[in-house]
Amino acid sequence: MSLRDKVREWVDSGYTPAPNPLVSKRLVLKNLSQILNLLEDDCPSMATERIKWLITDIESDKLKAGEL
Repeated sequence: MSLRDKVREWVDSGYTPAPNPLVSKRLVLKNLSQILNLLEDDCPSMATERIKWLITDIESDKLKAGEL
């Protein structure tokens, strides 16, 4: 069975590909750098909040690559 036949079989059986899991590397690095600065400035509670926001943004696809 060729790859083309296998893909056609998946499509015919209702296969739905997973959404693209990529996030913008640039935005994640920007956020992590800001969090690091907060930790270095001895503001752990603010850093904790920023980490929560970053996780929420990633989970809700606000940082998806190519859609910014």
